[in-house]
Amino acid sequence: MTIINTNQVTIDTVTPALQLGQIQLSADKRGKELSDAERIRRVVLPAGHWGNLEATTNGARLQGLTEILQNSLKQLASDKLRDLLNENPVLRIVDLDQFSISALLSWSSETSSSRGSITFTREQVETWFPTSALATTYADKGKAVLDFLQNRLATLSAKNHGLKKPEDALKLITLLADDAATPLVTDLIQRLTHIEKALTARTSEAISLDDL
Repeated sequence: MTIINTNQVTIDTVTPALQLGQIQLSADKRGKELSDAERIRRVVLPAGHWGNLEATTNGARLQGLTEILQNSLKQLASDKLRDLLNENPVLRIVDLDQFSISALLSWSSETSSSRGSITFTREQVETWFPTSALATTYADKGKAVLDFLQNRLATLSAKNHGLKKPEDALKLITLLADDAATPLVTDLIQRLTHIEKALTARTSEAISLDDL
């Protein structure tokens, strides 16, 4: 672990040596063919970052429940780290404020409606895309367009998928039509369908000055 300053730490690509009280978050990649440097993605929160967590019942501290609380918070923080890397795979520094208890609970609440059922990883999309019908169709558009499409689809593996309009989700569903028989694409389309419905509902609930 490298502490950049009081507000930032590095994302490690080696197994960190922990000191007393430090909390290790893990967003390791899967794959036996990967080297440790390619696979390991970890962050170490400094001791005391979450304060003194205690779970009590009728004023009595319950150690077992406290451990469940700590482990659940650690898992939530690891999920957020993985999500940040799904959005930006080259990310190497994170703000500690992103992993405060209040920030983690807020992130979980804000992204819950847009998660859908994420049954694929960024790596799976990146492996599939170069062999896809979609890549073949757009091959003559050049590398920049192919990279954009691959990244756009790979980011769907993140809870913060980045889409703003339901039309964008529908456009991607249309582009994937020629690959629809592929199991991974079925998962992508299901994810996009959920996102489209969520964005449509959000749009219909919005009030603007035009409505007044």
